[in-house]
Amino acid sequence: MAENFISLADLGAALTGLGALSTAAFGLLDSTKVLWGGPSNIGCGHIRSALQPFAPALDNALGAGGWWPVVRAHWVSGVAKADQKAKAQALIKLGLDSANAPRVAKASHVDAAALTAAIVKIEKGTKLTDADLNVLGRMNAAIDALLDAAFEAADQQYRNCCRVLAGLIALGLAVLAWLLWRGTTGENPPSLWTVLAVGLLAVPLAPIAKDLTGALSSAMNALKAARKL
Repeated sequence: MAENFISLADLGAALTGLGALSTAAFGLLDSTKVLWGGPSNIGCGHIRSALQPFAPALDNALGAGGWWPVVRAHWVSGVAKADQKAKAQALIKLGLDSANAPRVAKASHVDAAALTAAIVKIEKGTKLTDADLNVLGRMNAAIDALLDAAFEAADQQYRNCCRVLAGLIALGLAVLAWLLWRGTTGENPPSLWTVLAVGLLAVPLAPIAKDLTGALSSAMNALKAARKL
């Protein structure tokens, strides 16, 4: 009785197929961005929550509520995170004045009176003291840290959710292929459990599929060379 086994060539073909399935899944997911940004909107909540305490300054810069469409557009468009953070911080500084300074001071955890005094001097063109520069520096550092955390959390949520969504699409594609196989060919298709395993493994294995395929190819060549010795 002949034994069934998987050769290195079969394993390499399987890994290549998994990589192709993952690419197709991510491509289909990416195409949904035409629908109001699609998955690109994932993570926006972290950014908005971090900027909301600075809303008085942001509203002053671009009008009431006018800042969020700008920030969201940069996120959805995939502008570099460093540039997005710099632009958001620039908008806060642009709208900062003596009226909203206490609110900004509270959000950035600096002394409200000291920050207000420094902003008043800036508005009047008065020379700033070392104390003024210190409170402004602390405010900038706090804003930078808050935005760093928000954008990193948003990016992590976006990447994780996209992997899950791509995995679900890959699973759906695998099941669809299995149904077509059953309905259009006379061959016996693999079991449904095998199909589900292929769909679930496609996305996690995609980053290393190419490396594994190359390693298997090298192993095959080494074995062939060894047989000739």
